[in-house]
Amino acid sequence: MHQGHYRTKASWLLGASGVALLIVLGCRVSWKDVAHALMGFSKPWLIVLMTLTVLSVSLRSLRFSLLLKPHVSFLQTWRSVCLGYFGSLFLPLGGGEAVKIAAIRYESGATLSRVGTALTMDRLFDVCGLLVMLFAVAGWGPHVALRLGPLLLLAAVATSLIALLIFLLISGESVKPKLAHWAERHPGRHPWIHRFDEVHSQAKQLRQPGLFPILIGLQACIFCVDILGSAIGLAAFPFGRHLPVSAAFRLALFVMVGFGLPLLPGGFGSHQAASILALAPYGINASQALAVSLMGETMHVITLSGLGLLAIHGSGLTPLRLFRGAKVLDSPHPPEAP
Repeated sequence: MHQGHYRTKASWLLGASGVALLIVLGCRVSWKDVAHALMGFSKPWLIVLMTLTVLSVSLRSLRFSLLLKPHVSFLQTWRSVCLGYFGSLFLPLGGGEAVKIAAIRYESGATLSRVGTALTMDRLFDVCGLLVMLFAVAGWGPHVALRLGPLLLLAAVATSLIALLIFLLISGESVKPKLAHWAERHPGRHPWIHRFDEVHSQAKQLRQPGLFPILIGLQACIFCVDILGSAIGLAAFPFGRHLPVSAAFRLALFVMVGFGLPLLPGGFGSHQAASILALAPYGINASQALAVSLMGETMHVITLSGLGLLAIHGSGLTPLRLFRGAKVLDSPHPPEAP
């Protein structure tokens, strides 16, 4: 009850912060200049931007499905990921992730322990990709320099998660007897041993021959698609066609971080602020950067809505139904088991 109360308060607080950010940005730009910049958008790039969004979602779905294989099929994972992205457009505070996890559990019967571990591993690849992008941008010179503090914090988080994963892979078997001893006098603790077994089993997926290089290759493809999407988004505007390559890297980096800040559903507010901050060192004013953000956000919403509706048609599930189902307590048995 207290957890739900704090979550609701945090959701309202973050939402209020997002609305305040939008109001501040709206008051500091010339909407006449924003409209003028939007008029210069080259419409033939629309299909390309939407195609890249679909490709990015599909590549991430493939990476996630390889981690969950053989418990979940690619089609089940793809539909679940699409539902998660669709849910993130209107659910606050990471609701899209809850929808994604619930969809996989409903479709495949996989337990929360297994899906949660796979999702953590999947997100670790994104964090490592973000670190690569951060160091790439940081090495482009002082005019695009980044603060060292956030860089080191993110690196520390990634290092801690990688160390935990390596510990599970190397020492997981030796931990089991200690857990059994911990639970032998308290029968209520036995389900936690089962959950640990599933977490350990899921972590061992990385031991499959040839899987890790494939995952690294997929991450590289995702990295390239994200950078290409930013570059094309800039090239679609006359003022963005002569910017250096570093601008696309910096924009992709800041937008990725912006989407990681759950102020408002769909990344509204944080996406606009991220675009303005990313492009300011290149002489792009706030009105022009806001136009880039609004067009990118529009393509994002349209494409993810289409994918979400397609996933709903294929699965018969809806994000709101799944979001409620995600609040059900975990069980050591699949959802359909007695």
